[in-house]
Amino acid sequence: MEYEYKVIDVADGSVSSMLLGEGRIETQVLEAYLNAMASKGWRMVFMEKVMQRHVVVSHRETLMITFERKVPERDRAARAARCLGDVARAEEEARAQGRLAATGAGVAGLAAGAALLGNLLSG
Repeated sequence: MEYEYKVIDVADGSVSSMLLGEGRIETQVLEAYLNAMASKGWRMVFMEKVMQRHVVVSHRETLMITFERKVPERDRAARAARCLGDVARAEEEARAQGRLAATGAGVAGLAAGAALLGNLLSG
């Protein structure tokens, strides 16, 4: 596994969303998140704006940001071995929160991950 990825959500101000019906993600907040991730070696590779429905009636604008960083060669096998556990934990947490995880894709992802892990560890 040469790269690892992290996805974060940066949401607009909830008060302005509920009171005014529109929110804004402050550029200072976004910049702080990006710089904090960069200081830990992460590089932003993708950003997408999504609207998320919340408990009340409002929707909030959220930026889902994907970061990547290289995994040092000495850590690659161990990181690859942890990936299957990471998928299982993430899907379990999503189910516990009442969200529908990518059920079919999750099972297929575990099978593909197991094959990939086998190739990495045997090669």
